[in-house]
Amino acid sequence: TELFLVEGDSAGGSAKQARDREYQAIMPLKGKILNTWEVSSDEVLASQEVHDISVAIGIDPDSDDLSQLRYGKICILADADSDGLHIATLLCALFVRHFRALVKNGHVYVALPPLYRIDLGKEVYYALTEEEKAGVLEQLKRKKGKPNVQRFKGLGEMNPMQLR
Repeated sequence: TELFLVEGDSAGGSAKQARDREYQAIMPLKGKILNTWEVSSDEVLASQEVHDISVAIGIDPDSDDLSQLRYGKICILADADSDGLHIATLLCALFVRHFRALVKNGHVYVALPPLYRIDLGKEVYYALTEEEKAGVLEQLKRKKGKPNVQRFKGLGEMNPMQLR
């Protein structure tokens, strides 16, 4: 089973439509979570967002006991922009610092959504960075037609098929 921690309600809506209900759950997060790197586990649980994540996964902070773990994979899915990367970093810090057993046992993943979609006829390409987009466009110069480039402002703009 998989739990996707997604940035915001709009991304949560798209992700819910894209998921396989048999084994995937979506948990929309409201804004940036607490920076938990230098915070005790008692203080960590005082944050409602962190408390909700802990309850959802079935594990208490700083516990090595994974017997109550509710998901085999916990996937961080944030926008490809600087805010999204900051949120993903804060979540990674939370898991590395307070849910270390999950990280050590390979349960935490970070999904990298594309920043660009490039269409040329029926061919579709995705690019994670400006440099990657430039490389795709350079390759497409050899083909007929004019490429259409779409920059995703966030996961909420992506339709369910694009999120899969």
